[in-house]
Amino acid sequence: MTTRATYIATIIKLVVAAIISAVLFALVISAMRSPVSGPTRNYTAEFSDVSGLGANGDIRTRGVRIGKVRSIELRERDGKTIAEVEFTMEEPYELTDTTILAVKYQNLTGVRYIDADFGEKPGTPVEHLSLESTKPSFDITSLFNGLQPVLATMSTEDINRFTENAIALLQGDGGGLKPMLDDAQRIANLASDREQVISTLADNLARIADSMGGRSDGVVEFLRSVSFPIAKAMTVLEEFHKTATYGPEFLTPIKRLLDAYGLAPGADVDAMVTSAFASLEDAAEAVRLLPPAVAGLQIPASAPAGGGAGCSNGIAQLPTDVQILLSGSEVVVCNAG
Repeated sequence: MTTRATYIATIIKLVVAAIISAVLFALVISAMRSPVSGPTRNYTAEFSDVSGLGANGDIRTRGVRIGKVRSIELRERDGKTIAEVEFTMEEPYELTDTTILAVKYQNLTGVRYIDADFGEKPGTPVEHLSLESTKPSFDITSLFNGLQPVLATMSTEDINRFTENAIALLQGDGGGLKPMLDDAQRIANLASDREQVISTLADNLARIADSMGGRSDGVVEFLRSVSFPIAKAMTVLEEFHKTATYGPEFLTPIKRLLDAYGLAPGADVDAMVTSAFASLEDAAEAVRLLPPAVAGLQIPASAPAGGGAGCSNGIAQLPTDVQILLSGSEVVVCNAG
C-alpha cells in the first residue's frame, strides 16, 4: 500500500471515530435534556442550597421521572441568598401546599435531582413552594472532611458499615444518613472518652483495693453467704406470688384482732399482762380453765343419740363443781350397775 493510500485510510478512520463520538455525545445530551412526555405545568420552589443540581435535572417521585428543571436563579430575601428553581411537572401531577421537595443524589458521580413527596393527604394546589416545604442539598464532602480524624480510629467492621450507609446516602436514600452519623458519633464518643473511662476505672479499682486491705477472703465469704439465700429464694419464686395473693386475706383479720387487744407496735405487753392478772394465782387459774373453755367452743361432729343412750343404767348426776369443769366436753358419766 502506497503512502497516499495509508494516509487516506487513516483520515477515514479518524472521521468514523469522530462521527461515532458525536453521535454518542448527542445521545447523552438528548438523554439529559429529554423532556417528559405529555402536557406539563410550570412551578417554582425556593431552596437554601442546590449544590450539584443543574438545568435539565430530573423531577422524580418514587423514582419515576415526572418533570425537568428549567432554570436556577439566585434571589436576595431578608438579607439571605436563596436559590429559586423553576421546573416543570407533567399532568396529572400537581404541586400542593403539602408537597415536600428534596434535592437528592441521583448517582455516584454527584448528579442530583429533586424528589417530590406529595404526601398521603391531598393539599391545596399552589404554583410556588417556600423554604419551609423544601430540603436543601447535602454537602457530603464537608461531612467526610470533618470525620477524617474519627475515621482513622474505626475498625474494619465499623468502616464497612459506615461505607454501606454512605453509599445508600449517595444513591438518594435519605434514611442512610442517620445510621451513618450514629456510627460516627458512637466511634467519636469512644475515641474522645477512652482515656477518661480507663482513668475512672483505674481509680475505682484502687479505691476497692484500699478498702479491702487484705480482707479479700472475708469479702468472698460474705458474697458466698449472700448468694446462698438468694439462690434458695430463686427456687421458690412462685411462693412469693401466692403470699402476695393470699397473705392479706389471712393477715388482715389477725391484725384487726391484735389492734382490738391493743397489741400495736410499741405496746407495753408486761403492763397489759399485769392489769389482766393481778397475781400469779389468777394467771394459773385462767390457764387451768382454758382447756374446757376451748372445748366448749367446738361443735361436736355427732352428739350421742338420746342424750346418753350408751349408758344402760342412765347418766350419773354429778356435783355442780364437776359439771362446770366438764362443761363443753364430750365426756358422759354413767351410773354404776
